[in-house]
Amino acid sequence: MSDTAALPPELDGNSGQRVSAILGALVARGEQRSLRISDLLDALHERAFGMVILVFALPNCPPMPGIPYVSTLTGIPICLFALQMLFGMPRPWLPARIAARQLPQRRVAGIWRRIEPAFRKIERIIRPRNLALTSQTAERMLAVLILVLAVILALPLPAGNLLPAWAIALLALGLMERDGRLVAIGIVASVVALAWIAALLVAGEQLYHWLRLAVLGA
Repeated sequence: MSDTAALPPELDGNSGQRVSAILGALVARGEQRSLRISDLLDALHERAFGMVILVFALPNCPPMPGIPYVSTLTGIPICLFALQMLFGMPRPWLPARIAARQLPQRRVAGIWRRIEPAFRKIERIIRPRNLALTSQTAERMLAVLILVLAVILALPLPAGNLLPAWAIALLALGLMERDGRLVAIGIVASVVALAWIAALLVAGEQLYHWLRLAVLGA
């Protein structure tokens, strides 16, 4: 059983605390005792799905050519987490060896001190609202959408990874911060991404037929 079962309310993701408050309390606690990946997942509960999915989506989001195979390496874990959401798991499951891994306390504290101000500024814009779109029922439906986008992300589609990655990131951030309005924006972004992928597939099919006619004359 995880030690986080006895954590105080400031480390309970179901208590309405903002993610920044939970992370700050975990970092402070980690300075006094070992901090494991499982502690972070337990503290955020189901909101940890948004966090881990966001972590894997972000490397594909910069508006620049991606590193080869990064989308595949990050898309597959997102697929697995989306399936866990779909099956109603209370928080992301990781292999025991990974979940029990201790994080370097000084490094974690240093990173948090650098990003905390920006994180809190973001939370002034992104906040809990329209909670129906972040409920457990909605989360399962969104899991299907994230799964479809993650499968596309994992495929080696030229010019086909950026929009799905941004859509996944918006959905994940909305779920993590319980911001239904951001989730709605993510849904719109997902529709745009899927339309773009459909257009790429149609264009690819047309190009294939044109090349076949040009080369084979049939």
